[in-house]
Amino acid sequence: MSGERADKTSFLNKLQTTNNKLLINMVEERFLEAVEKYELVKRKDKIILGVSGGPDSVCMLHLFCNIKTRFNLNLICAHFNHCLRKEADSEEEFVRDLCKELKIRFVSDKKNVEKFFRGDSLEQTARNLRLDFFLKCARQFKIKKLAVAHNKDDVVETMLMRIIRGTALKGLRGILPKSKFRGVTFIRPLIETRKKEVLKWLSENSVSYRIDKTNFENKFFRNKIRLKLLPLLKQFNPNITGSLFNLSRVTSLDYEFIYNFAREKFNQLKKRQGKDYVKLDLETIKKFSRPIVFNVLRLAIEELKGDTRRLELKHIEQALDLIYRKCPLSKIDLPGLEIRKEDEWLVIGLCRNSL
Repeated sequence: MSGERADKTSFLNKLQTTNNKLLINMVEERFLEAVEKYELVKRKDKIILGVSGGPDSVCMLHLFCNIKTRFNLNLICAHFNHCLRKEADSEEEFVRDLCKELKIRFVSDKKNVEKFFRGDSLEQTARNLRLDFFLKCARQFKIKKLAVAHNKDDVVETMLMRIIRGTALKGLRGILPKSKFRGVTFIRPLIETRKKEVLKWLSENSVSYRIDKTNFENKFFRNKIRLKLLPLLKQFNPNITGSLFNLSRVTSLDYEFIYNFAREKFNQLKKRQGKDYVKLDLETIKKFSRPIVFNVLRLAIEELKGDTRRLELKHIEQALDLIYRKCPLSKIDLPGLEIRKEDEWLVIGLCRNSL
């Protein structure tokens, strides 16, 4: 009987070993599949890797090192020290030593985030400073591509945060595999990999990383989503992460179609544009259906202001009412904006106090 038990134990151990090897290959394959599917990396690319020292970014760093020769890549590791925890300096030193071991150039910057905090959001302040550092590195080294280690779980958490705070179709896309900001392309090759898969890959490859203990504290909004809301949603759908991730990808495709269509109509309607105003053909815009005009207005405002912050559904509805129902020379005031009918034009302008 003991012999049978030993044989069963041996078989289960072999099965576990096989499964672990499959998982290792799966993480690496998903990394490469994302690179190919979303056209994230090209041969001879110069790429800055944002590495915090946590599991995701360390995994990403190793995976890029694995393909460095194959793609003939020029890699630079960038680490930002927020000075928010007593472990911050040792984490910076850990990433520095890791890059030395992997023969990757290392650059870093250190700022006490709390000194820049103005009572809004400490998380957002830290993100803004880190982003500024990344953009500074891109300018300094003349590199237009930067890799960050967002994973599938990050996409879902971001979606839920936006839903709770209030969002439109654009926000439901979550985090994109590739996006552009101020001339720098941000790529996310771990976007289709689960956090638990990353952790398993690191364990099976005996790769060290650092743990940010604040990720397990409930005082931050994202942590509350991860630690409280998602476990609750899993009671209704055990595959809630997969379902929401698929929603984000489908929404991305729908949004891209709508955006491109609205951009075409916007270019058709836009007759004049200055630094602080844009004029649309009023008679032509009246012939379009409200859904088209809705998206054209959002696009026009975003192009004028640079974003649609503080713009709510009720504001767009006021603009639609102005277009279809209000008499000539009417106007409405929106946050930072004035929209008015002026002869044959719909004029969208920045308010003087917002310039």
